[in-house]
Amino acid sequence: MKVKCKILAALSSFIDQATGPRDMAGDRSVLAEIDAAVSRCIDGSSKHGAGEELVHEILFLVSNAPGSITFLSRRLSARLAAAGQDDDAAAVKTLLLLHRLLRGGDRYFEQDLRGMWACGELKVDLVAARWAAGRNGFLLGYAAFLEERLGWAIDPAGGLRPAKLPASRPPEKAALYSLRKSQTFLDRAMVCLPENTSAASRAMQSAFNIVVRESIRVYESFSEEVEAVIAGYPELDERSKSSAAEILRRACAQTPSLYDFYESCKRSTADVIGKSHLDYPYVRIITAAEVASIEHRSRVPSSDVIRRRMQQRK
Repeated sequence: MKVKCKILAALSSFIDQATGPRDMAGDRSVLAEIDAAVSRCIDGSSKHGAGEELVHEILFLVSNAPGSITFLSRRLSARLAAAGQDDDAAAVKTLLLLHRLLRGGDRYFEQDLRGMWACGELKVDLVAARWAAGRNGFLLGYAAFLEERLGWAIDPAGGLRPAKLPASRPPEKAALYSLRKSQTFLDRAMVCLPENTSAASRAMQSAFNIVVRESIRVYESFSEEVEAVIAGYPELDERSKSSAAEILRRACAQTPSLYDFYESCKRSTADVIGKSHLDYPYVRIITAAEVASIEHRSRVPSSDVIRRRMQQRK
């Protein structure tokens, strides 16, 4: 990934610096078109931010210009840095554009964009803005969410999975890794709930709509994996048991919060996610008493439940 990232960065730098050669004129024209499309998404009159047509235009342009993924990443980073100083509306639109590009591209674009983030060409951190008084809480939460989201990939079924899920580990250890990542993802999603839902802009509604949709998909996988871990807990080795117990104890605090989060979304649907109707999941509350019971349980059916369920998911 780092080698590929460096190659892409080198290609983009070569394109950016080329001024004379005739064969570079076409590429530079594409970069100008990408820049113009990004500007229309962020500076345009649409209150919703980037529309599907513009997102597809950018994806098409990038796919036809080798190295332009680095140019795009740098432009998004620069626009976010500039907007993050005092223009919350433009900053939300920039993050929303990034999110839609991440969802709309094919797996190669997704991998390349993730590579740009990993090597620092794409920057979405707004830590510096956290110290500014009166900043948009949604904006900061959404930026933190996208930092986590860039570490996830869309699977063939349309769900989300950690991009670096360790394939070489035993299924139960991979499941525990996925559970920890899912808990972080869900925590980041919950922070995005606007403090004043009635004042949510159209761009904020669009962005939060995507956050909620993705959190539902992640929670559905999380719920299945938790049940598998609970069922097979006695068969885990001691190190995995310790890790599983830590996850379950964290779930004791997280699942009630997640339940409240979705209930808040239901009550204020029109304010926070527009007019979309989402199929919210049933959130099973995990209690401390249940975790204590699981830790003391010594026997389960002889079949390896975790391995079987993980194989079924593949």
